[in-house]
Amino acid sequence: MRYLGLPFIIYLVVIGTTIGAAQAPRSVWDGAYTDAQAARGRILYAANCAECHGASLQGGEGPALAGETFWTSWREQTVGDLLGHVSKNMPFSEDGSLAGTLPMSTYVDIVAPILRSNDLPTGTAELAQPSAVGVRIIAKDGPGELPATTLARVVGCLEKAGSGWRLVKASRPERVTPANQNATVAAAPLGDASFNLMFVLTRLDKYVGWKMTATGALIGEGGVDGINVTTVTPVAQQCE
Repeated sequence: MRYLGLPFIIYLVVIGTTIGAAQAPRSVWDGAYTDAQAARGRILYAANCAECHGASLQGGEGPALAGETFWTSWREQTVGDLLGHVSKNMPFSEDGSLAGTLPMSTYVDIVAPILRSNDLPTGTAELAQPSAVGVRIIAKDGPGELPATTLARVVGCLEKAGSGWRLVKASRPERVTPANQNATVAAAPLGDASFNLMFVLTRLDKYVGWKMTATGALIGEGGVDGINVTTVTPVAQQCE
């Protein structure tokens, strides 16, 4: 066996560790902001957001930013998604003219007290626009299913189910957001799930056996009790 030498072995260990760390996904439980940033952000929140969302983020004219409403709206998304939404849509005004008018640094700091108000831990580095990307908003025990009532999309094979319809070999529900609502799903992979399609108002007989996409509100966590359908759209005549 050829002797590689200690420096080369150390190099391999360091590179391997670095690659592993780069591949490990981060979550809000790793600490995405600092105490100082949350305190600074709270002042900015009071000046720009509290009138609509409440001094304690409890909601008012605007939705609550803490508690169950926050988790229903943002679970299984990322801090980057949250920051993007806040920076494009706030502050609120009737004509929309104020949306997106604050400095990005202000929006970033405002997200910090939102995270803190949901009992998410601080870290050693301040939140920044680049560092928010990919930081998953998940429950403490790990990723899970999307909450009930989430507007989501699935792709699957259409079949008759009694007097109704369902998708089989279906993908896991994907939350529908402004960023992905017009995304093409022609190449979306199938899965092993099954979803009853509820309140379908369109006849689908000619699409039996087709690959279809269904969008609607999940009934039960992860759509366990079906999907309250808003649209059902054909993707391909062959379900594969």
